[in-house]
Amino acid sequence: MSTAPDYTPLSDGEQQWIAGHVEYGRTLGIEVSDPRSISQFFDSSFRAIESGEQSPEDANAVVNIVAVLLGEHLCDASNLTWSIVTDEFGTDLCVRGPDTSKVFFPQSSVAKRWEAGETGWVLPFVSWVNEQVNGAPR
Repeated sequence: MSTAPDYTPLSDGEQQWIAGHVEYGRTLGIEVSDPRSISQFFDSSFRAIESGEQSPEDANAVVNIVAVLLGEHLCDASNLTWSIVTDEFGTDLCVRGPDTSKVFFPQSSVAKRWEAGETGWVLPFVSWVNEQVNGAPR
């Protein structure tokens, strides 16, 4: 029997972790308001690591930066908020709508695409989330 997920606000430490990643992303030329810059960073980082131009050890940092910036963009563009969700599968960071009927997992979404070697996915993903939340493409 499954129980309803429990959503809790982010702790101060979690909020600082997100803010730190957003600030670091800005130093790399990535803007929360510009999903194209998030997409370009993901795609170019993936190609650089795959080609050996960049260390494979950087992959986790890239995934975290993209996930946070993507999550922040979704929060700003679709009236979502960061939250911690705990359910029968564990605890995870998510962005969600006010009624919790719409829940998205930026870190999992980015990590899955990284593992699959998928590039060019950020803009369609942003459009899909906006459509899910707002009922029409933006």
